[in-house]
Amino acid sequence: MHDDELEFSGSKSPTVGIEIEFQLLDPDTLDLVDGILPLLRDHPEEPRIKPEFTQSTVEINSCVCADIEELRSDVTGLVKELKRRCEGLHFTLCGAGTHPFSLRPASVTPLPHYVEMEQRMVYLAHTLKTYALHVHVGMPSGDAAVVVMSQLKPYLPVLLALSASSPFWQGQDTGFASFRQRILAAMRDYGLPPSFTSWRQFAQCFENLRTAGAVHVVRDVHWDIRPSPHYGTLEVRVMDVQPTLRETFMLAALVQTLQVYLLRCWEQEKPVRPAMPQHWWAEKENCFRASHRGVEAEIIVDETGHVRPIKAFTRELLASLAETAEELRTKDWLDQLEARLDTGHSYLRQRAVFSETRSLQKVAASLVGELEAELISP
Repeated sequence: MHDDELEFSGSKSPTVGIEIEFQLLDPDTLDLVDGILPLLRDHPEEPRIKPEFTQSTVEINSCVCADIEELRSDVTGLVKELKRRCEGLHFTLCGAGTHPFSLRPASVTPLPHYVEMEQRMVYLAHTLKTYALHVHVGMPSGDAAVVVMSQLKPYLPVLLALSASSPFWQGQDTGFASFRQRILAAMRDYGLPPSFTSWRQFAQCFENLRTAGAVHVVRDVHWDIRPSPHYGTLEVRVMDVQPTLRETFMLAALVQTLQVYLLRCWEQEKPVRPAMPQHWWAEKENCFRASHRGVEAEIIVDETGHVRPIKAFTRELLASLAETAEELRTKDWLDQLEARLDTGHSYLRQRAVFSETRSLQKVAASLVGELEAELISP
């Protein structure tokens, strides 16, 4: 198959990069605002500040970074610059998987790719007021990328639970920790990917989908985890955006460490620990449980249906990653993540604000305030 779209540009080292989809808000009402077009018009010279599917979204792309410390420096500077530009246009930034109370349908960004998506999705397109954190990790080959993708699928519920930050939707407490995941479940091309054993097998699947008119390019495939051949990465897409950059870097460190650990296990023919069931029904059930209960979920951990608290499973997973974390210099970030397991995750913090104030506007204000406080601190 000689197709530039399917040429995997392998990475010599496990680089890391992220994409963050921030909400654009009106600073007075704290409702979503269609601000991306004026933002891009005012500041067209920064290619790493980008539009997304809806006009109330601004995406930032990091550089390709060698480690999390380089990522932290790069992204913090870029977000500070974005915040300054937004304030000049009377917008404010917010990080969360959904907006707590916005009622109006999403406005689609009028770019050809997004207009075509809107035509395929019809009304569903206007429900996509969702905001994701994507983490890319460099993979040496297409074969490695799809094997690690298949091995990583059972661990996606952990990433989903740890990142859950979307309990409210259109003015309602949904009862879910990550309602964003449930909104995306309505779309035809989101969710868990198939498993592949080789790049050739993935490429054939993609070609079949393209022949059927279901996709044109690899980025039309919106799975929770997908290979990105142009970048030579495996991209995890299951996580909600975080209110703070510190939480973002913890999750990026976990994704990088987990992918490299799985890659080493495959290369050295070692078993993965802790083991997880690979049956599609268990993977799907576990993702639902994680989106519902977050870090309080119990997930299926073997082929006979036994369950364990996701917190205990996560601690065991972090212990398995210790050696890889030393290699990648991510140990401090993973230690912070483990310490945070028993404290307030974003969905719990949002609910606590609402319980105290009975105001979803105060919930939005707390999300804005968390990011602002972080960006102005030394």
